[in-house]
Amino acid sequence: MKRISLFLIAMFLFAGFSLKAQAPAAGSVLNYTGLENKLKKSDADILDAKKNLKAKTWTSRAQLLIDIFNINNDLLRVGMDQTNAKIFYKEPKEVQTLQEGGDQIEILVYERVNLKFRNGALESWTETKKIHETPLEEAKKAIDEAIKLNGDGKANADIVATIDNLKIAFETNAVSAYERKEFKTSYDNFMELLNLNKLPLMNNRIDTVDIYFAGRAALENKDYPEAVRLFGEAASYNYNDPFLYVFRKQALFANGDTATGVQVINEGFNKFPNHQSIMIELINYYLTSNQSEEALRLLGVAKANDPQNVSYTFAEGSLYDKMGKFEDAEKAYKTCIEMDPNFYNGYYNLGVIYFNRAVKIYEDASRISDNSEFEKMQVQGDDALKAAIPYMQKASQIDPTDRYSLETLKTIFYRLKMNDEYQVVVDKLNAL
Repeated sequence: MKRISLFLIAMFLFAGFSLKAQAPAAGSVLNYTGLENKLKKSDADILDAKKNLKAKTWTSRAQLLIDIFNINNDLLRVGMDQTNAKIFYKEPKEVQTLQEGGDQIEILVYERVNLKFRNGALESWTETKKIHETPLEEAKKAIDEAIKLNGDGKANADIVATIDNLKIAFETNAVSAYERKEFKTSYDNFMELLNLNKLPLMNNRIDTVDIYFAGRAALENKDYPEAVRLFGEAASYNYNDPFLYVFRKQALFANGDTATGVQVINEGFNKFPNHQSIMIELINYYLTSNQSEEALRLLGVAKANDPQNVSYTFAEGSLYDKMGKFEDAEKAYKTCIEMDPNFYNGYYNLGVIYFNRAVKIYEDASRISDNSEFEKMQVQGDDALKAAIPYMQKASQIDPTDRYSLETLKTIFYRLKMNDEYQVVVDKLNAL
């Protein structure tokens, strides 16, 4: 009989970034031709023997390439509706529609960009005809040239302002890539941003938010040593976000440094004792490291702060179950289904308790030689099995594709000689 494993409390966090880059105001609204003409002139200027010796030529080129990168980013935002998008983009050449699960997808096809809407809200956009393939990389090269030519320092302010705009563009690209789950690209763009801070004119500026989010991208990319390094750097600058402790602990654990990870998450708990995510991370550590009493103590604190969180009560029941305190476990599971009448795990684990209780009774009965006592024990075992039935049936009703509850019911009905019910379950299993 499969007993469900200890329930690790889930954190449904960070589907996307909370960081949102702010791009500079657009110089022109969807003026592709104007930008293309400016780029041609800039291409000519950097080949001109006189103009290419001026820092201004290169800072202007860098800013132009940033504007090219931002031509759509300045106007679009995730979540906007089609009406607002069409203020700038007008009517599309084509509208492609498709279904993704229960979502209605519409792709508005324009000459140079496709806008993807999910259930009426803009999800993403893709440039199909670019003015320049790699505008940000080219902008960085232009800034490097401007710095080389700025021997007298007269262009300092112009260069710094352009660098600041390029940093915003890299940040925009990093956030967008993260939301698309392109974590290596996201990390690379954050690092480009952070490396710009190391230029002499930037005086080693520290952007702790971007250091932290670079760590986030590295962690998602499974580059654990780099995530550890970046989170440690953010911590050294006193980045004050409770999630830093959560992700730093995860990176340290993944990198094999459990001891430091435990220290970090405990530091986070001491600093933010009521923060749910830190508490969940610490509880899960206690659950997986078999520190049941500590887990129970912390679950008590968590429940006091969030008494309606069914996950805490279920984790508590799982711990009691594991410790052999079955009456306490039974009570916790029943509380779970009172809190959430469709909580599958509560019903399933209650069924498991009664099923295992029946197995124990049958095992004890097998060692009894007195036939009368043996029969009494058999009846007790059958009663325990019968007690499991409604909970397993409810679990199967909540998740009709779950084989575990059906296999358990199959065993119960076979044992109790409930032939009609047995056949129904067999048919359901065969249909899966």
